[in-house]
Amino acid sequence: MSESHAQRLREMLQGEGTLLRPCAYDALSAVLIERAGFSVIGTTGYGISASLLGQPDMGFVDFSTMLERTRTIINAVSAPVDVDIDTGYGNELNVHWTVTNFIRIGAASVRLEDQVWPKRCGHMEGKSVISCSDMVRKIAAAVQAREKENSSLVLGARTDARALEGEGAAAERGKAYAAAGADYIYVEAPQSLDEVRKLKEVIPVPLAFNIIPGGATPPFTIPQLEEVGVDMLSIPMVALYPAARAMRDALELLHRERDLDRVSDMGTSWSEFNDMVGLAEWEDLEARIAGEDSRDG
Repeated sequence: MSESHAQRLREMLQGEGTLLRPCAYDALSAVLIERAGFSVIGTTGYGISASLLGQPDMGFVDFSTMLERTRTIINAVSAPVDVDIDTGYGNELNVHWTVTNFIRIGAASVRLEDQVWPKRCGHMEGKSVISCSDMVRKIAAAVQAREKENSSLVLGARTDARALEGEGAAAERGKAYAAAGADYIYVEAPQSLDEVRKLKEVIPVPLAFNIIPGGATPPFTIPQLEEVGVDMLSIPMVALYPAARAMRDALELLHRERDLDRVSDMGTSWSEFNDMVGLAEWEDLEARIAGEDSRDG
């Protein structure tokens, strides 16, 4: 199944328009993204750190923890999942091991970044990057892992060099990463549409980046990005931010007013939520198994 998912994602990256990739932070958010009609799902390192640990994206989530959380996301949906693997959690050997294991749990794609580990969210201050040559070796290790597993996994390479070394350096890194085997390039926080156009001109593989409300990327519109040829746009916090605000508001209302009716009005209902998590399908399966047992008796 993961091979067909990878191929589907490759085809989508080559399609017309800008592919929207909302990001999940857990299995439920992934299910809701798929039910909303999106054809690809990302994972968000920041969202996973926040929801799992209650902490910011500063390298606190390790490889094994991310692998397990991602496994639950992939198992919950039928859409291809593009996985945030941070820096690969170490050197080239760590990258090889990381990519091998994410292939084995069914990832359609992984995206590897060139920050120093422990990393932090690309929209934060205080980050630093490894050399271009070091990142090229990491991409080569990822390619070797893919070949060893006989996989068609899509490899994304992200550069955070724009904020530290300028747009020219980011473009040069993008070209080098593509030459090393990356299937798409993810440039963190380009600052103008003209800059995006230049990146599209020089980078020979699909171009991606993200937009976070209040983050470092300007608030470009989707039509603007389609016009300049962006191939994939990640929206990391589209599920987590509204959910966090709704939880905060409901809890504050309950604490302040002790009014269960008003709190209930703020959320989904018992039946709606059961539909979201597929209760009816499990009840049907339970009934069929019970029926088979009675006939066998």
